[in-house]
Amino acid sequence: MSGLRAGETIDETGAAAAGVQRAVRAVYLVFFGSGFTFASWASRIPQVRDGLHLDPKSLGLLLLAIATGSVLALPLAGMVIARLGAARTVASMSTLCAVGLASAAIGYRSGVAPTVVGLFLLGVGNGTWDVAMNVEGTFVEQRLGRAILPRFHAGFSVGAVAGALIGAAMVIAGVSATVHLLAVSILILIVMRWAVRGFLTVTAPHDSDEQAERHPLAAWRERRTVVLGLFVFCMAFMEGSANDWLGVAVIDGYHSSAVLGTLVFSVFLAAMTTGRWFGPGLLDRFGRVAVLRTCTVIALAGLMLVVFGH
Repeated sequence: MSGLRAGETIDETGAAAAGVQRAVRAVYLVFFGSGFTFASWASRIPQVRDGLHLDPKSLGLLLLAIATGSVLALPLAGMVIARLGAARTVASMSTLCAVGLASAAIGYRSGVAPTVVGLFLLGVGNGTWDVAMNVEGTFVEQRLGRAILPRFHAGFSVGAVAGALIGAAMVIAGVSATVHLLAVSILILIVMRWAVRGFLTVTAPHDSDEQAERHPLAAWRERRTVVLGLFVFCMAFMEGSANDWLGVAVIDGYHSSAVLGTLVFSVFLAAMTTGRWFGPGLLDRFGRVAVLRTCTVIALAGLMLVVFGH
């Protein structure tokens, strides 16, 4: 009997380990899909801008629809995940992203208003999707027993690079933004709903009474949370500006071709991928404060070169 029990324990342990590894692959795929979706849209911003005949000011207002959707969704994301679970949240929000992307892809041929609606839906879906996949990634990291979350973010960057490069290929091949983005919408709709089946938190979590009674915005009463939020805001502001404007800036500011503008955006994403993949090793060796200070200086130097360089 003791041998049977030991065998059962080994089987259970093996099954749990296999489940964690399956979840790791699922989370990688979901991060990849999120990056791929957003970069696919970003790679076609110059063509959408030309189709709508927008000047820089009008384009900025158009792109604000995505940010508005994300800002409105993020404070509510925790409550949505608590009710639906990470898997169902990612499945639902990736579907919303696909609908928003498809709406923008078709709508920009008709005018600004349908494009704004599509981009707003894309922002809402992307913002909540981002939180849900990070929640699942953190849970998988805890079950795995070692740091892996930065590598998941590298997966996002790999997806973004792939999306940007495919976008450049579509521009070279003369494929319209509508056809390209509709194909991406269908792909994301199918793949993401399949990917979340590997999540560990398939159903909504059962919170303890203490967690249930805690207000979802209670964390923002802590000074450290506010400081971290301010820091993330500054970095996200710079990254978001590059996502939205780098391709357009290279094309208009340096009078380059549309293909080169998209390829420069791909270089930016590749650099982010490199930093996220090798970041954990640097953090372990030099510490978080030193790495953050150094990387902030490097990022500012790169920004100055893009703005004032040749």
